[in-house]
Amino acid sequence: MREKKSMSMASSYSYRNSYYSNNQPLHDEKYYESGRKTPSSTRRQQRSSDGTISTMMSNSTSGRESSATAMTDAPAYSKKIVVVGDGGCGKTCLLISYSQGYFPEKYVPTVFENYITYPTHRPSGKTVELALWDTAGQEEYDRLRPLSYPETDLIFVCFAIDCPNSLDNVMDKWYPEVLHFCPYTPLILVGLKSDLRYKKTCIDMLKTQGLTPVTREQGMGVAQKMNAQYMECSSKEMKGVDEIFEQAITTVVSNDRRNLEAQAAQRQSSRRESSHLGGIPGAAGIRKKKRKCNFL
Repeated sequence: MREKKSMSMASSYSYRNSYYSNNQPLHDEKYYESGRKTPSSTRRQQRSSDGTISTMMSNSTSGRESSATAMTDAPAYSKKIVVVGDGGCGKTCLLISYSQGYFPEKYVPTVFENYITYPTHRPSGKTVELALWDTAGQEEYDRLRPLSYPETDLIFVCFAIDCPNSLDNVMDKWYPEVLHFCPYTPLILVGLKSDLRYKKTCIDMLKTQGLTPVTREQGMGVAQKMNAQYMECSSKEMKGVDEIFEQAITTVVSNDRRNLEAQAAQRQSSRRESSHLGGIPGAAGIRKKKRKCNFL
């Protein structure tokens, strides 16, 4: 049984490598290779530490984001999205395709990478400072990954449509992890590499392992168990990428407004209680003493 599994993994590795050898861009986890420089018009390094943890600020003119110098007003919202999932499932490609506007061609496993973008919340027309936190899916980084979770507004739990095992790992590993560290944070289950669902080479490769690409129904079924939204995209073909982030922005801004409304309602309630107590400042938080009964 173990021998059969190792053969399956080897064949899968061969399939992915053959995809590279044909000089075709594969959905990967990191957008640059060592020594390769990217035009300054595309991206600008904000800060980095030993090449492992860095923050990128987009200078793209796509209208989705802008550089800090081009901004005239401070962002109305500042939000953080963390992306988790198996290594090699396409998390970094999703972030680069969205924030930088191009599909990366070289696979280098991510350690931790941050991207800052300034999209617009369409309903209000206000700018959102969106921090995108890319994480490593490899087991050796399991102890470091929780450092990414504090103050997270939304989490993308990702899997690859051409790798059914990555969907199994969502329920076995990723959902329990985010539920432990971020029990009240909204989730979006994201199916990546949707362009490979009907690709013959992918279908034939999975067939040798007795598998098939993940269907939309299967993804939606898992999302329902997670109480999460479900979306799919192809970073390579840029299909569904913008829609995923627009939905994410709508969700986090909506949650922000709900919190503000709840706080406003609480303040209004406190003022009412204060007025009933003679308008004494802070009286809303004072508990009336229980009157004692005098028995004759």
